Amino acid sequence: MARETFFRSRRGLNFGVPHGAYRKAIAHMRRQERDSVRSNNLDMAGAALAPTLAWNALGPMPLLNEIPTFGGVALGPALAGVTGRVTAVVTDPTVSGRMFVGTGDGGVWMRANAAAAFVPIFDLEPTVSIGALALDITTSPNLTLYVGSGEGNGSSDSYYGQGLFVSSDLGVSWTQLGASHFTHASIASLAVDTTRTPRTIYAAVTYGSSANRADASWVEGDFSQNGLWRSGDGGESWIPYPAGTFGACPYFTSDPCPADSVAIDPASPTAVLVSILGVGVFRSSNSGFSWTPATLPNLTGGIGRASVAAANGVAYAIVGASDGIEFAGFYKSANDGVTWTRASVPSAAVGGTTIDGSSSSNFSQSFFDQTLAIDSADPTGATVAFGGVGIYRSTNSGANWTSLAPSGGTHSDQHAIAFDPAAAHSFYLGNDGGLYRFDSGTLAWAALNASIGVAQAQSVGPHPGDNTVVLAGFQDNGTGRYNAGQPPASSWTEVDNLDGGFALFDTLNPLFAYHSFATTTAGAWVSRSTDGGVTFNSAASSAALQTAMATAGDAGAAYFPPLASDPALAQRVLFGAHSVYVSHDAMATWSQQTTQDLTGGCNSGECGLEDLEIAPSDHTKAYALAMQTSTTFRPTPFKIFTTVQADMQVSVGQPEGAHWTDKTAQLPPIVFPDSTQATGIAIDPFDSSVAYLSLSGFTSATGMGHIFVTTDFGGSWTQADGNPSLQSPPPANALPDVPVLRLLVDRNDPTAMTVLAATDIGIFRTTDGGTTWSSFNLGAIPAVAVFDIEQNLNGVIFAATHGRGIFELSGEGSPGISPTATPSSTGSQTAASTPTPLITATATATATASATATATASATATPTATATVSILLSAGELDFSGAPNNGSVTPDRTVTLTNLSPTTAVFSPPTKDGDASNFVVINNTCLTSLAPAPATCRYTVEFTANALGSFASDLFVNVTNDSSSPLDVPLIATGTSP
Repeated sequence: MARETFFRSRRGLNFGVPHGAYRKAIAHMRRQERDSVRSNNLDMAGAALAPTLAWNALGPMPLLNEIPTFGGVALGPALAGVTGRVTAVVTDPTVSGRMFVGTGDGGVWMRANAAAAFVPIFDLEPTVSIGALALDITTSPNLTLYVGSGEGNGSSDSYYGQGLFVSSDLGVSWTQLGASHFTHASIASLAVDTTRTPRTIYAAVTYGSSANRADASWVEGDFSQNGLWRSGDGGESWIPYPAGTFGACPYFTSDPCPADSVAIDPASPTAVLVSILGVGVFRSSNSGFSWTPATLPNLTGGIGRASVAAANGVAYAIVGASDGIEFAGFYKSANDGVTWTRASVPSAAVGGTTIDGSSSSNFSQSFFDQTLAIDSADPTGATVAFGGVGIYRSTNSGANWTSLAPSGGTHSDQHAIAFDPAAAHSFYLGNDGGLYRFDSGTLAWAALNASIGVAQAQSVGPHPGDNTVVLAGFQDNGTGRYNAGQPPASSWTEVDNLDGGFALFDTLNPLFAYHSFATTTAGAWVSRSTDGGVTFNSAASSAALQTAMATAGDAGAAYFPPLASDPALAQRVLFGAHSVYVSHDAMATWSQQTTQDLTGGCNSGECGLEDLEIAPSDHTKAYALAMQTSTTFRPTPFKIFTTVQADMQVSVGQPEGAHWTDKTAQLPPIVFPDSTQATGIAIDPFDSSVAYLSLSGFTSATGMGHIFVTTDFGGSWTQADGNPSLQSPPPANALPDVPVLRLLVDRNDPTAMTVLAATDIGIFRTTDGGTTWSSFNLGAIPAVAVFDIEQNLNGVIFAATHGRGIFELSGEGSPGISPTATPSSTGSQTAASTPTPLITATATATATASATATATASATATPTATATVSILLSAGELDFSGAPNNGSVTPDRTVTLTNLSPTTAVFSPPTKDGDASNFVVINNTCLTSLAPAPATCRYTVEFTANALGSFASDLFVNVTNDSSSPLDVPLIATGTSP
């Protein structure tokens, strides 16, 4: 599903990109990359170098086990493999099977022939966000490929581009055209008149955005450059059609409305059609020198996004409603758009839901899901394919439609159709799940994503102690789990469906894992796993959370709301909406952590919390960050709060819960929280008073820096992007002027001066706390938006790109564990009702091991004295307070031990000290050994008081092969009068 709000609700976010700002940022990055290579070459002549750092692509390529959903209803078996959003497809009729694929933020990919794999051919260019492709097969010796950069689907993660690119050598080299006009825009559609020399090119231009893992979007485009543009000299120069050419724009008084679709009839290339958002469809019969509005019968209630197609004198238009939900009409013209007749709008019943169609009560996204194509194998032009949420075909010009995915077979949310010139009536389909082919003979679908690695990751959640296991949330492709023990083609499996948001393991007990979904009209949704992320369950946890939020009167959560795992208490999780909520039992139940509203004060999730971070070194300290939004009458500012009571919650003794302090006003006066978008908080792993704040936008437009640091828990902030004087362009050793989306303080540096910045164009790094910066893409990550960057307790860093999947940084950190046991998907321990501290946990401790999870439990390993295990205790102490001193026995208390490691734990008898005689172990199920993870055993203790006053002892759990042994369980009691 698209997770984006409709364009009109976000139009006030635009602050523009100054001329050439993005291009300058890319050039800045390239210079830093060049200087880094020179520096490395010089270092090689000296002493031994530090380990070589490199980003390794982990995929997914593809993601397995996804069952497609249409309108939230699952259809059919799992797809053969999915990837990220495909936005444009063109086929080459001169070479069988050769085709080109454009992706949302993963570049352009080419398949040389039907038997070849897809390969990226655009990775060295300054953007990998693609909106449109066009192919000219009349040129020699090679065809000419045109690429319109910037995705034009109107979503909050439809990234802005850098203009038009052209290649005449199959992508070996590229020439950039129109950079001065389009560097901050998205090209939604291209049309090329190949009968003219030089070529006449039309570009439908719309706005582009920058986003982050919570979907805190910021429109980076300049609305004055929206609309239709024309080049009569092959793209060397461009002329925009000025505001008013196509009538008044309902969104702006002086700027053109965005253009969504443009088409030329190849049989009559002087006939051009264009659709203008909010205005309608227009026709030119003289190659764009004049325009006439199309008269579309029975079109009422306003116009939204529309798509057009033309061939052999026949034209079609599908028109979205002004609310961006349903479709207002489908139309056919038999004379290239001179006159029009109304046909039917396709829809399909899926379970109890109707997708697409003309009713606003249907599940439809006309602002986001639109693609239209005429079947080139039908000379009458009567066969047409349309994609909305679903995919449809009509063989009688739209009088009737057939749903082509009644049982699944492909993904939902369609964006591109290209008919196969080698197989009549068959076609290729691009959507949020990648690339698929429909065979008109068998009516079967084939997924073509095995070699297209363009997953749009929202987040990455590495296992705290096992470098081979990672969770990730993917846009419209659920939550995935990576297992390096599997072959690359099967290393990623979808473990939960729909839109995957924040995904993470429990820091102390990674048998538990958590993730958030996209927020729906029903409220926030979360999911929990008790088997190391192999399976998830969302219903009970989400219902409990929605009840807690409703009880609190919470106004709503962000589209992808944040989660945080307590670094000192297992199974304790925080969730952020307008307020903060806490679970002590691995998200089985929820309660309020505070009664405060930590946002800027809107009445929806549009200004909800986007980041929630607990200090790794002190779990009583936390930071919260709420989004800016312009969906309100006046812009609602972003907010930063801190608390020293992160370990507290609403209770009888603390009816208001934890107290949070607003630190927004402590930002420097150059920062205006209602005029830019904050994107994240990163805390020093060793010092809770030190944290970094990242901002979106371009400094040259907003007048604000990109990174700020506090060393006094938010009491004051200083700029830390290397450009404190806000020079334009920034100094050579500063961070380029580009939106920053996420930060990470590297725990491998004991001085905590090494910080990584995830940006719209990749990753940058400082080793001096932000004074100087350098490019850190290391030749592996293209100019792609990086939404998340996280580090496990072994020091290994993982990056989530929103278009090229997940990357792992090699050369740093410790090896961690190589687990061998495989916990069952159903054999996990029951979640405790109280927090469960891990006795040996510290801010810098290596996390305990979790087994690599599959569906079958492994056999018990043979005990050995040298194999190291780690045991989790369900309670930090056993408290028997309030016992009468008449010798009666109090109710017993139990501590549960969970083996987190793949090795059998070996026990010797437990011991006690202090008032040992008053505390008696009455049941010991641990005996002499405990099987590998996730096996559990228990010690049950009784207390007898024989006097007034306090009693204390320690139960020592003696584990022969645990380096932390003995594990100490304090026993406390108070004898009172009988």
